[in-house]
Amino acid sequence: MKQLCLFLIIFVLPALGFGQFIGDSVIVYVDNRVEMNVSVKDYENLKSSDAAIRALIGFKAILPEIKDQLSSDVADLVKYSSSRSLTIEPGDPTIIYLHKEGKMSNTGFRDQAIISGDDFKILITTTDLSKISDMALSACLEKVVGMLPDRTHWSRNLSYECIDGQVVLLDNKMNKVDMLELHAGIGAGLIKNNWVTDISLGLGLYFNKKGMVRGPHVSSNMIFDFAAEGKMNINTFLNIGYSWDLERKSDKPNMLGIDLGYLIAKQGDLFGENTFKFGVNWSPAEHINVSPQLYVTSSFKQAFPGIRVGFGF
Repeated sequence: MKQLCLFLIIFVLPALGFGQFIGDSVIVYVDNRVEMNVSVKDYENLKSSDAAIRALIGFKAILPEIKDQLSSDVADLVKYSSSRSLTIEPGDPTIIYLHKEGKMSNTGFRDQAIISGDDFKILITTTDLSKISDMALSACLEKVVGMLPDRTHWSRNLSYECIDGQVVLLDNKMNKVDMLELHAGIGAGLIKNNWVTDISLGLGLYFNKKGMVRGPHVSSNMIFDFAAEGKMNINTFLNIGYSWDLERKSDKPNMLGIDLGYLIAKQGDLFGENTFKFGVNWSPAEHINVSPQLYVTSSFKQAFPGIRVGFGF
C-alpha cells in the first residue's frame, strides 16, 4: 500500500493540476492607433462587471501624471493594477500588423501597458502611451461589451474595430469542438521482468471548456504473456479513465490521462486474484502513448510496477 500512495502522489495529483481553463480573448483596435487585448476567463464576466472598464478609466487618468517618465526614444512597458499600483519598465519594440480589407497594415506600435484586475488583464499596445490619454478607450470597450455574443462553453477569440466611436466585429473564432473518439492500438511493456505485448480498444468522449479539451474514456487491454515456454496466456483488463489535452492545439496533441483498470479475464500466473491497475497515460505525439503503471494484485497483498509503450490509430 505504500507503493500505491507514492504512485498517487507522484503521478495522479500532478495530473489533476492540469485541469485548468483557458479564458477568452477580446481584442479591440481603436482608431488604428491602439490595440487593446482583454484576457478574461469568460467574456460573460465583462457583461456582469464593469471592473475592466473602471480600471481602464483609472489608467487613462494617470497617464498625464507619468507623461514625463515615458521615453520618446525607446519602448516603455507600464504595469498598472486596479489597486492603482504602477511601475514603468523598459519594453521590447513590437510591431503589430492590422488585417483590414484583405491587406496587412503595419501600425508601427511600440509601447505597451498591462492593466491587471482580479479576473482580467488588458494589454495595450500603441506607438506612444503618452499620446493616448485623450482617446475614447473605455467608451470603445463599453460598446464592445454591449455587442458581445451569448455565452458558450467553447473558448472564443473576438476581434473588434472601433473607429470614431463606431464598433465593427472583425473576427469571431471558437477554439475546437467536442468530440467522440474511437481508438485502437498495439503495445509492448514490461511487467514483473516479463516482456508482454497487448492489443487495446477504447472509446473517449472529450469536451472543450474554455480551450481545455478533456473528458472520460473507457478501454480494454488484452495482454499476451509468453513467460511460460511454448504457451501464451491472455489477461484482459477493463479500464476507465480521464484525459486532458495539455498542448491545447488541434494540430499538436499532447494528452495526459489517468486510468483505473480491473482484470476481468485471467490466465497464467502473471497476476493473482482481484487485480487492479493504476496508470498514467501520456501521449507526447500523435499515435504514441507512454504509460507507467502500478498493479495491485492478490486482493491487495502484492503490488508491482509496469511500463507500456503503445502505438494507436
